[in-house]
Amino acid sequence: MQNDNPSPIEDQHAALERRLIDEFLESAGPARRSAGGLGGTSEVSPLVRAASEYASLRLAEIECRARYTDKIHRSS
Repeated sequence: MQNDNPSPIEDQHAALERRLIDEFLESAGPARRSAGGLGGTSEVSPLVRAASEYASLRLAEIECRARYTDKIHRSS
């Protein structure tokens, strides 16, 4: 019998992305605490958006560095 609902495969960078978002939100300090969590309020939305952008940029940086390092090691 075929499984119609296979378990989702988690992105290999998902855990790192969550950690980077947490890191950004922790650095927000009082701004995060005064917003009252990560609900859908208008105060929180820009903060969450900024955290997501930060994580995306950091992931891109990490990926570029990994490719560069790999390229250096392959050419040796």
